[in-house]
Amino acid sequence: MKIIKNFEELTKDSNQIRKDLLKILEYALEKSLPESAIKASVRLKGNELKITNEKLFLSEINNIFVIGSGKATYRMAKSLYDILGGKITRGIITTNKVSKEDIGPIKVIQAGHPLPTEKGIKGANEILSLAKEAKEKDLIIALISGGGSVLLAAPADGISLPDMQKTNELLLASGASIKEINTVRKHISKIKGGKLSGAAYPASLISLIISDVVGDDLSTIASGPTVGDSTTFKDAYNILEQYQLIEKAPISVLHTIKEGIEGKIPETPSPDDEVLSETLNKIILSNDKALENAQKKAIELGYNTSILSSKIEGPSRDAGIFHGEIAKEISLSGIPIKPPAIVLSGGECVVTLDKIGEKEGGPNQECVLGFAEKMSYLKEAAFLSVDTDGIDGYSKFAGGIIGGNKIRINREEIEEALKNHSSSNFFRKTGGGIITGETGTNVNDLRILGISK
Repeated sequence: MKIIKNFEELTKDSNQIRKDLLKILEYALEKSLPESAIKASVRLKGNELKITNEKLFLSEINNIFVIGSGKATYRMAKSLYDILGGKITRGIITTNKVSKEDIGPIKVIQAGHPLPTEKGIKGANEILSLAKEAKEKDLIIALISGGGSVLLAAPADGISLPDMQKTNELLLASGASIKEINTVRKHISKIKGGKLSGAAYPASLISLIISDVVGDDLSTIASGPTVGDSTTFKDAYNILEQYQLIEKAPISVLHTIKEGIEGKIPETPSPDDEVLSETLNKIILSNDKALENAQKKAIELGYNTSILSSKIEGPSRDAGIFHGEIAKEISLSGIPIKPPAIVLSGGECVVTLDKIGEKEGGPNQECVLGFAEKMSYLKEAAFLSVDTDGIDGYSKFAGGIIGGNKIRINREEIEEALKNHSSSNFFRKTGGGIITGETGTNVNDLRILGISK
């Protein structure tokens, strides 16, 4: 079954370059599934349990507990259970709408995304309780993936769910980077910023992580529940101030941050804190790997290839324009590679909204529109950008594709869609909206540019 659900519709009346871009995307998404990452990272042979490069012996472990949170965590946990089965004593994970079924002894709690919910708070508190139960000779395997920061919601004392939801909503629409957003989240939470490891100590904890963060900063992925935090309450306040959110943020959130600045609330554990001495963090899947897989497929299809970067950030429209300029350069001069060419990039771009709740679209779709601004007629070139989790911003699309077919694009329509942040309407009209549904994974954005000649 294809991950791209409207593959046939997207390739109807199209040329080879458009078809090949979608084939490359399909392959990269397939190889980014959580099951593959877990099976490659965890092996059990007799008494020996190998987790990445760590060798453990079951005879020295009293209990194995499984905890975690994120969009990919259900499928990570299912794959882990397939390997360990009855060796798992108990577990609790929070995830989104992937499944309602528990996985053997692992309890599954469905929570909300992109905004935290009561179920997420319930799940986070249960995970904290289980971590605190673990003893010195117990092993905790934490499964962390994109979306974990919201799905593992445990607001600090005095902060209500509506206040946490409002704060997240403001941050997501502000144009702040994911690192900045998570700095604030850590300081209004009971579980983020290394606090989960603090609860688990002195039990051994190995965290298996699918990275959705540009540069794979461990302290930022899911707001780093098992990672020491070098940011402070003062940093959190400065971020709210930088994005002009001081007057908009809930009073309880500002009160908590100010009390932290004054030393009335303990800071998050620092990277060298003793409570982190029994924690190991392992990244098992990332944007780099997705780009490598996409490149492998592109080479197989006969293209010259180049990976620009896995760390492209900033305004989505600008990223699209940048890729448009690259397409022109390749077409005119064959620099940096000669056609037929596939150029790949990753990272995570943003859109700053002037008003929340009335827009339909997302950063990847606006990135594609930015590209289209530079190409009056995209017959020999095509470009796509998707969020690998399958949900691009506030829309049903994972992203969009343009070029490689006979549809002529009106420049005024592009400008209007960008101005009004109505990119989904544009892609419905042009038939370029890519539909995958929630993929169960998230390794940031993936962009594929193709030039046939």
